[in-house]
Amino acid sequence: MILVAGTPGDVHGLVRPVAERVAAVMSVADVWVFISPSSHASGREAKVASSYPGVRRAVGPWEFLRYLATGAAPRGFSRSGTGVILHLGGDLIYSVDLGRRLRYPVFAYSSRAMPGAKSVSLFLVDDERVQASLIARGVAAERIKLVGNLMIDGVGVRVGREEARSRLGMEQHERAIALFPGLRRREVSVTAPFLFRAAELLARVEHNVSFILCLSPFVGTASLEQLFSHTKLAARIDGAQARVEKSAGPLEAITTEGVRIRIETVLMYEAMAASDIAVCTPGPVCAELAYLGVPHVVTAPLNVPGTVAVPGVSPLLCSLPFIGEAFQRRAVDRLKSSSRFVSIANQRAGRMIAPEIVGRLRPEDVVIPCVELLGESARRDKMSRELREAAGLAGAADRVVQAIQRVVLSQQ
Repeated sequence: MILVAGTPGDVHGLVRPVAERVAAVMSVADVWVFISPSSHASGREAKVASSYPGVRRAVGPWEFLRYLATGAAPRGFSRSGTGVILHLGGDLIYSVDLGRRLRYPVFAYSSRAMPGAKSVSLFLVDDERVQASLIARGVAAERIKLVGNLMIDGVGVRVGREEARSRLGMEQHERAIALFPGLRRREVSVTAPFLFRAAELLARVEHNVSFILCLSPFVGTASLEQLFSHTKLAARIDGAQARVEKSAGPLEAITTEGVRIRIETVLMYEAMAASDIAVCTPGPVCAELAYLGVPHVVTAPLNVPGTVAVPGVSPLLCSLPFIGEAFQRRAVDRLKSSSRFVSIANQRAGRMIAPEIVGRLRPEDVVIPCVELLGESARRDKMSRELREAAGLAGAADRVVQAIQRVVLSQQ
């Protein structure tokens, strides 16, 4: 079985739950992950995917491209008599080309509309909206299977607030804000100082508040202090620098004003469940927070073009010298004029549940909605219920694996 993905979001939100479920119910399956080229890549996708249960090995983008172009098989890989390719993100053409080379059927999971490629044997879709869109594009109904929201199947905690806080060693009475600065190192170099400054401002007006910075495995913990003190980028977003304190307990970032922010790299779902509210960038974390019912603010500070991944905004075009900012402004204007949302939960609901703040921002722009949420428990409760409703149908990984099993059995 081959899982194809392109970005940190694809790998974390889609590959991981499928790989874990395959390992649980198809222990004899030989699972490979092929990482396709993407302008949103972190460079650590193959390393992270290789660590997932049941994955034999993850193949990086250059090795993948070489295989498609020359037929030179990746190290340790060989075609077997039966197999399936499951497209989980990135450009569909890479999965289709791989299917032609290996003569395997191609399945494609999608949480949004995509062209109905004739080479795709089965579309596995998030909800009825995507199903209807594919049918409108000419895909036969029998080639579409509704499976649910795959991203929420990766949420690795089923505990309440009290137990989550106990695992984290937190006091039950303190208010907690979880901070999610993104999935890629360059993105974090911009958003972490931005969020540090927001934390400083919040600490001035909100007492008994603790902060947890949840750090993606695609970022890693190497050279964190250098990452958190990128003065050139921090100045462009009015951010705060921080030093990293390493002690017997959890890592902490200590900002210029002395605000202590716990750095969590393992118990991230516990941090979600333990938090009163969260602040995050667009990505799978929006779906995960929605599933857990955590009220949150989605922010995309685009002060440094091309660093924060926003749907419909090309990082390559936006990072071009001199004209990048113009591209970004136009893309964001189109995004706003089309009433499209950057949060997955808001997209699913078709309306604004979690506040979204996108564009050239200052930390104060995030502080205001956070203060409002912290001060209105009834609003948090209402948002929590609506987010859970918008999260979608759980159990998608099971249904995806069942569909794959049927194909594998038919090949034998």
